[in-house]
Amino acid sequence: MGVLTGRTAIVTGAARGIGRGIALALAKEGASLVLVDLREEQLAATARELSDISAPVETSAGDVSDQSVVDHTISLAKRAFGQVDILVNNAQVVEGGVLFADHQDRHLEMCLNSGLWGTFRFMRACYPEMKGRGGSIVNIASPSGTHGLTGNAGYAAAKEGIRGLTKVGATEWGPDGITVNCICPQAATDLSLEFWATRKEYHDRQVAERPMRRDGDPEADIGRLVVFLVGPDSTFITGMTMMANGGSTIYP
Repeated sequence: MGVLTGRTAIVTGAARGIGRGIALALAKEGASLVLVDLREEQLAATARELSDISAPVETSAGDVSDQSVVDHTISLAKRAFGQVDILVNNAQVVEGGVLFADHQDRHLEMCLNSGLWGTFRFMRACYPEMKGRGGSIVNIASPSGTHGLTGNAGYAAAKEGIRGLTKVGATEWGPDGITVNCICPQAATDLSLEFWATRKEYHDRQVAERPMRRDGDPEADIGRLVVFLVGPDSTFITGMTMMANGGSTIYP
């Protein structure tokens, strides 16, 4: 029996990378999972991986910014598992490395639709399911927003908007027993490794300057933090942004 046995979690952007790592960590603690992603084949592969470790899992393929996909996912979770206890908003589409002056409307719209609107709609839809019983929401933001990293104007805007939703949700829904927190992660994923392959010198310098001297692991470092934030040991923590980046950001 894990600490999340009997609880149902929705994880968006769960087909690969950090979302997959989070889903694995939650499943290994006994949670039932509903996985959401645009990438149907990779989503099915991740679902099979969870099934192989005997995790109850359902999938909802679609665009998280589409209200009908959100509604379908909530209905699926209730039909399959009876309730929604945990929401992890990880889905985000981005075309990185585009300087602010070169940003087109589509760059901003892409980030806002997948990240900010998706997070907003899933939070709004899950609130009635958690109200009265309590629940846990974890949103994924980024140092691109907190630090204004070059080439990420649209992405940064979406991620800072998500942090705003996190704080308002925590304030308004705390009396209902719902915690809402945010993580700014750094982890080695297939996408990040592909991106850094052509920027190896810069990446190696970043790692060398990072106190922990390594990249994060999607499951062991990010997934386990999510397990803590939605588990029984963190019921008095809400409205927080946690930097899970090996010390790249150290606050006073």
